[in-house]
Amino acid sequence: MYIGIDLGTSSVKLLLVDGDGKIINSVTQTYTVHYPRDGWSEQNPEDWYSGVIGGIMRLLVGQDKSAVKGVGVGGQMHGL
Repeated sequence: MYIGIDLGTSSVKLLLVDGDGKIINSVTQTYTVHYPRDGWSEQNPEDWYSGVIGGIMRLLVGQDKSAVKGVGVGGQMHGL
């Protein structure tokens, strides 16, 4: 099994696939974007961490964790 992690602006999306690429499970964990002033946006990096860890825990419920062979991580931040 393999885990894919997409760290996005408002959520982290996680995917668990088998060796043939068949989707076994998928999870989305949202987090808050703060807007303290006009034109500003802020996020707490601890929310990203908590989202990833919590998402992995949910993703692997009922699965053999020792069967995970790899993890891929991607994300887009500060784009226009």
